[in-house]
Amino acid sequence: MTNRDSSTNLVITRGGIGGLASLIGFSGLIAGIILLIWLGNVGLPVLTAFAVGLIGIIAWARLLPDDFRAFITGRGVRHSTVTIFAGVLLVGVIVMLYLLVARAALTWDLTVGGRFTLSDTTRTVLQRVPRPIQITGFYTARSLGLREIDDQYWRLYESDSDGLIRRAYYDPEEVPALAQQFGVTADPQVFISFLNPDGSVDFSLVSRVAVGNEQEREMTTAISRLIIAGSITVYFDVGLGERDPLDNTQEGLSGINNGMRESGLITLPLDIGSLAIQNGDIPQDAAAVIFARPLRDLNAAEIDVLDRYLNRGGALLLLTDVTFNENPFLQQDGAFNRYLWDNFGIQALDAAVVDYLTGQTTPLEIIGAAVFDETDLSANLDPSTYPTLFRLIRAVDVNLEFGSPDVSNGRVIMSSEQSYGETDWAALGQTNTYSPDGDADLRGPLSLAVWAWNTRTNARIFLVGDSDFVSNGLVGLNTALGNGVLFTNAMSWLSRLNEAIEFGAQAFSVSVPIFYTQQQLNTIRFITIFLIPGAVLVTGFAVWARRVRR
Repeated sequence: MTNRDSSTNLVITRGGIGGLASLIGFSGLIAGIILLIWLGNVGLPVLTAFAVGLIGIIAWARLLPDDFRAFITGRGVRHSTVTIFAGVLLVGVIVMLYLLVARAALTWDLTVGGRFTLSDTTRTVLQRVPRPIQITGFYTARSLGLREIDDQYWRLYESDSDGLIRRAYYDPEEVPALAQQFGVTADPQVFISFLNPDGSVDFSLVSRVAVGNEQEREMTTAISRLIIAGSITVYFDVGLGERDPLDNTQEGLSGINNGMRESGLITLPLDIGSLAIQNGDIPQDAAAVIFARPLRDLNAAEIDVLDRYLNRGGALLLLTDVTFNENPFLQQDGAFNRYLWDNFGIQALDAAVVDYLTGQTTPLEIIGAAVFDETDLSANLDPSTYPTLFRLIRAVDVNLEFGSPDVSNGRVIMSSEQSYGETDWAALGQTNTYSPDGDADLRGPLSLAVWAWNTRTNARIFLVGDSDFVSNGLVGLNTALGNGVLFTNAMSWLSRLNEAIEFGAQAFSVSVPIFYTQQQLNTIRFITIFLIPGAVLVTGFAVWARRVRR
């Protein structure tokens, strides 16, 4: 029996290298197309893949020129060649269509009720957009899921505005300077702004958009405010020792002042005393005037100025306080208090509210217990979720049976049944002591915030017995979330901002997987763009290789 050596020798031939080069060439080109679609840009990975593919094809053509020529012109492989290039063409066409659709923000609502089509109200607002607007979203990697949901709505605005509204997303941790320029303070956070002619953001008008489950309502409201920005002016009176709207200390009002400016309102100072001396009038553009804890009461001339203003449809936000000076603002028997009672059926009372049920650190620091859903002033003021916190608040009153048919009025917030109104301000101010006196003190519940509206002149007044609730020290507290809501509601009602917007757009909660996640979208994209045409491509290449071997 003869034993033979069965070892195998590795033989490297020109044909083998050429065949390997052809495989590398095609693989590089296909990989380049896949990376281009997946990454969405022509970066280093894409260029590298295409370079490898090109080098492979060139090497194949140099090493096996006859095979390369046969691949291009050979009759035996003509059909398989057509199949391969048809597959490549199919991939290319799909890639082009995918990129065009992705950039065009095309949408198609297949729901029966059109649940994901912008409402007619929103479309009316979009028709009034005067110049390009950018929706700028800041989402960290932790909130990408929220970005995907929000983007399904934001792209509707881009589509329905014919590109006049565009989208831009950033990770604030990757672009901290830009995030600081926008004033990003949360994750996620969305802003809208006009764009300058060169495409840059006009930072003079940047407004935050609330992020929640009512995407259309919040975005359309924000766009409406941006459109009317600069057309509504609110004045702060500063001539009676009021809180300073530019003061950024705990006692100042810079927070609400900046918030109004971010919402597109113009805020300016006013001196009611100087106007009265000059027999002047409040400016015609005054949508509302704020009196934030004046340190003295108004005289007859100043009341006349306000009377003329109210008779032409003016609006007042009156924030009084428990003060211990001789001539307090809106003292119960004062001239201005009587004017409000006689003409609007509201007044301030010389009583500090003490509430043993809702008191926080002391019974003088209280949470509003009852909210009345009579107007937009009480919107979202749920004491359990958005409590309003007041410190040493005066009781106010409203005459619900006011005789004038032109005047409507009502309560917004009241104290609890276990509250009372302390009328001994001397003891309260000097010794910080208080106790209910059945004969002198007022029994609760007591009104804390009241409103009045003359439907004939359109004059509006909102009276609150405390100014601390809008100070920088309280308006941003988590335990006083209702403070900012109450002030926002008040300014929207007084300045008619809510009427200027007139928004009634639909809003739907996203509690079910209405939109696909990014992983699901990637899977669909891979199957439709790569797998199906790739199968055709591989089949054609296999047929070609088989026929070449024959």
